[in-house]
Amino acid sequence: MNTTNLRRISASEINREARQVFRSNFKDIIVLNIVPILMRIIGMFFLVQMYRSWLSGLGISLSDPQAASQKMTEISQSIISNPGSASKYAFTLTPQTSIFVFAAGLFFFLICVGIGYSILDKYRNQNYQIRTIADQFQVFSGKYFFAIIFLAVIFNMIVEAGLAFFFIIGIWFMLIFSQSFYIYKGDADRQERVGLGQTFSTFARSSILVRGYKWTLLWLFVQFFLWEIVNLITREIFSIVLHPYEQTVLAIFYDKVEKAKIEQAKAQATN
Repeated sequence: MNTTNLRRISASEINREARQVFRSNFKDIIVLNIVPILMRIIGMFFLVQMYRSWLSGLGISLSDPQAASQKMTEISQSIISNPGSASKYAFTLTPQTSIFVFAAGLFFFLICVGIGYSILDKYRNQNYQIRTIADQFQVFSGKYFFAIIFLAVIFNMIVEAGLAFFFIIGIWFMLIFSQSFYIYKGDADRQERVGLGQTFSTFARSSILVRGYKWTLLWLFVQFFLWEIVNLITREIFSIVLHPYEQTVLAIFYDKVEKAKIEQAKAQATN
């Protein structure tokens, strides 16, 4: 891995610039993220309802903590004595619900990609006017839609395969391939048509791009994880500001890393 002449970029530097961008464009960025914010809040509501329904099916009532604890103990003892009975108590989704969750998750992801593109444009050009509604759905245009669907499916398959094999491998794949969606935006902005081979190559280019910056990206993800724990306590209400801020951080990370790699290439070319 060649990191000669590679400028150091810290998580604190990215967070500092993200806060500046977020404060300067607070209203626009909040409205830009309104769809995923609402989806997160509504999703949490239904998740809680499903959880309560599952507990009710097991004969557990949260209104009586003592009885609930006793029932959980009985279930635990039953599973220990007969491991095959664990499936009887498992939380499961119907096929229809599973399809709906997958479709909602994909829609959520596509919206977030479009939001990231808009924030990236704003960060690069202060005169860019965020189209709070249109920019959320820009990935659904012919310019991006099928390519981003393709990238999302492949990315999900790679990460899930890694997680199934070994947790750390899945996280590693997520880190090195995470920038492929931003790289595709650059290709689509420069070219009228982006072929399948070039689209697929964004994974390899993402891996190269994050060399020297994987620990920075990992630390940003750790920070997101800790904030999301706090967000769960608020039942996703905190996502009104947390989700837009996360999207801002990710867009700025990509821009700064891309510029650092360009600077490195120029420095090496002159040597």
